[in-house]
Amino acid sequence: MNRKRRPHRRFYGSAIVCLCSWLCPFVAVAQGRVDSDFAPSEAWNASSVVARECRILYLGFVGALEPPDNKSSGVVQLRDVLKGPQFTGVCAKTYSPYTWTDGRDWLLSHFPSHPGALTEGERVQAPKVVLVGHSMGGWAMLSVARELRSREIPVELTVQVDSVGITDYTIPRNVKAGAIFHAHDVLMFLTTKNVRLEDPTKTRLVANVLVGHAGHESVTRDPRIRELVLRTIEDLQGPREAKSAGREGHAHEKAASEDRE
Repeated sequence: MNRKRRPHRRFYGSAIVCLCSWLCPFVAVAQGRVDSDFAPSEAWNASSVVARECRILYLGFVGALEPPDNKSSGVVQLRDVLKGPQFTGVCAKTYSPYTWTDGRDWLLSHFPSHPGALTEGERVQAPKVVLVGHSMGGWAMLSVARELRSREIPVELTVQVDSVGITDYTIPRNVKAGAIFHAHDVLMFLTTKNVRLEDPTKTRLVANVLVGHAGHESVTRDPRIRELVLRTIEDLQGPREAKSAGREGHAHEKAASEDRE
């Protein structure tokens, strides 16, 4: 006997996903505190010299209930684009927010292993960092950014996509540019809409975009997110290395202002 799918089931399913994303950081915070006592030293000691082949690092975090290789996630799709031959010198990986310390350790393995802040010379030679996080991954991404701050490692760009978390409202001062994209759907009461800058003299908020006609998952595929990330990485590559990724047009400066579709 066939039954029609009821709209309220989709609503409750989406609400459960977002509620789990909001609650799960409490568990992940505790796990991160344990891991931070042990994992970094192992990862850093594995590479005492900057990995020169990775001049730009893209680290993405998917939502709480997604696998880190979810092909429908815009975070993962960006990773796959950046692995293409046109983006030489770019290394890209994605992780679950539950294993955010693994992502942190992968990133830190490309930096000198000594404790404390990098020297000015080390910062010049170090890879550039771009971070993207969706849902609870937005919280995980900013957790990584804060740990980089403790070593004076700059972050070129952070992008929060329908971010959910308990400490995802403040962009740390080591981030040069931050952006936030959020959907207008039934879950909007749980997601972060506005962020504050720890130090406005060091960080610019380049986009605060309300994405119309998008849900909590489909918002990750908004073309403006892709445009912003790829344009940033192309600019970091420089005029001799920057290649076209098959995109049309140029980055829209109007993305820096709030878009109300």
